[in-house]
Amino acid sequence: MKRVLTFAGLALSLLALPAASDPGAGVTLYEISERVTFSPSKLEDSVVIFRNATSPLLGFADLGTPLCPSALLITAPRTQRCTVIARGRSELSTATGLGPVHGRFDVVIAAPGNSSVHVPNLPVITGTFDGTIDLSPAVLSQVPLGSIAGTFTITQMADASGTLVPVTPVLLPFTGTFRLPFRIDQEGWAERSDDEDEAFYLADDFMTLMEVRDRERSVGFPTVRLEVRFGP
Repeated sequence: MKRVLTFAGLALSLLALPAASDPGAGVTLYEISERVTFSPSKLEDSVVIFRNATSPLLGFADLGTPLCPSALLITAPRTQRCTVIARGRSELSTATGLGPVHGRFDVVIAAPGNSSVHVPNLPVITGTFDGTIDLSPAVLSQVPLGSIAGTFTITQMADASGTLVPVTPVLLPFTGTFRLPFRIDQEGWAERSDDEDEAFYLADDFMTLMEVRDRERSVGFPTVRLEVRFGP
């Protein structure tokens, strides 16, 4: 009965929360790795090189936001945030720094039998996302920032047995900020840093340096950080 109430509560929470109560709150995701290829495309009378990237993402959603509904507290009263995993693909023009992005995401909890330190891996909410990336500050001006705007679409939820079943799609518009890690060298900033180097993110004021924390690294390498905010 407790699991039935939990997933029923999840469904009601998703319907009642089309956007976060705090527009500054949402999801923080980290690019765990990246596979990049470059391909030329003919556009009108010119040829443009596109940067095609595929990335697995891992991060956390704030409790009370659409991807971490408060109904989870029914069975997990200590929940403070939810784990979100995703895989995204982007096609970025190297001429403009703009391009589409799309992918899939899962909100996951610890599967039965997991140890207390095992990464959560059982999906309870799943869906897709799509939007447009703007990395023109980094591509055109060498400023390690970018932005994204798009929509998360929840398409499945776990039922009382824990099985994912289709639901009426829930559309969640979002915006976000990319922070690309960099190091300071004699010539200024460099987009990537070696795993032993001190690394930073750039704040929105284009001046303040935010040190990359140990937990923001993937096997020692500083990761790209994506801060997502729900709402129009």
